[in-house]
Formats: sequence, C-alpha cells, structure tokens
Amino acid sequence: MFMNKIYKQLPDNQVTIVAPYGTDFLEHKRDAKLYPEHPVGDTTLQYENITQAGVRLQKAHNRVVAKPVPADNKTKEIVASSDIVFVAPLLPNFSPEYVKNVLSHTKPETLKVLLPQGYYRDFNNEDNVQPRTFGEANEILPLVDIVIVSEQDHSDMISLAREWVGKYKITAIITLGEMGAVAVTTEKEIQLPTRAVPEHEIVDSVGSGDIFSAGFSYRYQQTHDLKEAGRFANDLARQCLFYTSNDIKVDYQAL
Repeated sequence: MFMNKIYKQLPDNQVTIVAPYGTDFLEHKRDAKLYPEHPVGDTTLQYENITQAGVRLQKAHNRVVAKPVPADNKTKEIVASSDIVFVAPLLPNFSPEYVKNVLSHTKPETLKVLLPQGYYRDFNNEDNVQPRTFGEANEILPLVDIVIVSEQDHSDMISLAREWVGKYKITAIITLGEMGAVAVTTEKEIQLPTRAVPEHEIVDSVGSGDIFSAGFSYRYQQTHDLKEAGRFANDLARQCLFYTSNDIKVDYQAL
C-alpha cells in the first residue's frame, strides 16, 4: 500500500497488489487495485507496535487469515504483464515452491525484487514477533534479481548480504537509516548516501523502507544504474519524511 501511494504519483505506472484482505480493510483501500477483487474473510493481518521504555515490540493479529493468494490464472496473468514484481511476504509463509511457481510466469526483462522481512519473523504463544532465521534463502534468492533488506533484519546484515551475492550472483541493497544504503554486487560495493533529516523535523517515518524500495526499483528499471537508482530512492524517501503516512506528497520534478 505504501508503494501504491508512491507509484500513483510517479509517471507511467499501473499497480496491482496481490494479497489476502478482509472486509475490515475496505475502508483503507481507497483507489488501490487489489487482487482478489473481493475480501477473503472478515479480518486482515495486522501488526501492532508497542513501545515501552523506548523499546518497540510488535504483535501480529489475525495471522491465520493471511494465507498466500493462490497462483491461479489471474495471478499468473498479473505477474506476466508486469515490468517489476515485488515478493514481499509479511509472514514466513511464502514457500520456495510458491515463489518459484509465481515468478516462473514473468517476462525475461521483468525486474524481480525480494523484500524478505516476513521471513525474519517468528511468533510466540502471545503472537509477539520474535527473530527468525531466513531458512528458505538458499531456494528463494536464486529466483530474484535484487534483494532489499534493512541493516536491522540481521545482526550482521552486510556480511550476510555479501555471502548471498557471492553464492547466487544477485544484487543486494542494504538500507542504513540516516546513512542511506549500500549496494553489493559480485564486482563491487557502492555507497548510496543520503542527506539526513534532523529528528525534530521528521513528521512520519512509517513506511520509509517500502518507499525506498519502490523508488529504487522504479529508477533502476529505467536506468539499470545502481548509483542513480539509490540517489532517486534516497531523495524520494527523504521527501516523504515531511508528511504523515496518509498524506504523502511526491515532487517528481524535484527528483
């Protein structure tokens, strides 16, 4: 949904979100194009952020309803017509077989991007989020072109990303918060710096990682230039810090 907000304000885009949702989500749908076209039940997966003594905890609600959308003919048609496909599970329930089946219908020139945050989430008996190992990496990473992760996803994310790049010949992008990001390829590492915004000037940083991922993939698909894509994505994410998440405005000309 954050990506949809961004892409609606960038030229020449049509977006379809393939995800399960319930009737409780319809009030948030706005102009988003969703598949399935109708709710799959009454409730939608929700994450609740709880901050105590400066420590943020996350709790997941309605996990049982968040099953991957079946790879039916419509799903395959959507994927086959797309120039960029994001695989972005919010739970660790996209099996390697499912991802392989869906991505097998992409065009040769389609940019396939993995946002693996959901694979790093486990849950205790009270539905609190706990760290998880991305055990499916060996089977899923060879299926994509780019993986975009946060330095917070793993205790040594850059070293892990270097290992992935060496094994699977993909490109890894690691976001570093106010330090920008770094791109790791089989040939080199490219720093993607940003201009930090003073904390007291930030209106809302929710969704910044998704905004960066949307901008990076959009610009990289146009230019195939990692440094330019990083510049574009960092500037885009920076713009959005000055708006609430419901009222994001993109100044494309400034980008």
